[in-house]
Amino acid sequence: MESDEVIRRLDVLRATLDRAGADYEILPHAITYHSAEDGVAHGVGSLAEMAPTFILKTKRGFIAAIISGATRMSYKKIKKQLGLRDISMADPQTVLEETGAEVGYVSLIQPSINTIVDERLLQTGEGYGGCGVPNHTLRIKVDDLVRITGAEVFDFTEPKSGN
Repeated sequence: MESDEVIRRLDVLRATLDRAGADYEILPHAITYHSAEDGVAHGVGSLAEMAPTFILKTKRGFIAAIISGATRMSYKKIKKQLGLRDISMADPQTVLEETGAEVGYVSLIQPSINTIVDERLLQTGEGYGGCGVPNHTLRIKVDDLVRITGAEVFDFTEPKSGN
């Protein structure tokens, strides 16, 4: 991604968050963290605070699902809560088309996509996730994230094995 485009995307994100009065910080770093474990390994926060965004495909459209890095998604719980029959992870090309970002740095803020946030993430107080551009992480109060995205909050994860 060209640096002018990175600057533009970060400016748009900052403007959105500033208008909403969010408690946030955009953290630049030398490499792109592609997983919750990468963020923890580089001292960004705890595994529970890592907040990856997954784009899910359903017959009703796309869903941005934000979870705690200490958990894994339960499609069964999502389907039950939302009354869906079929749900799957969007393929990388679709994620890029829908969000403008590659898998690994999808922004926590997806204005055009319905968002769900797992209730376990609220227990952390703040989350760390994508900004929609490489080499940057968004730290945001989880309450602000839910408010800004209009997310539905419910239990749709399970602890990762060994947690």
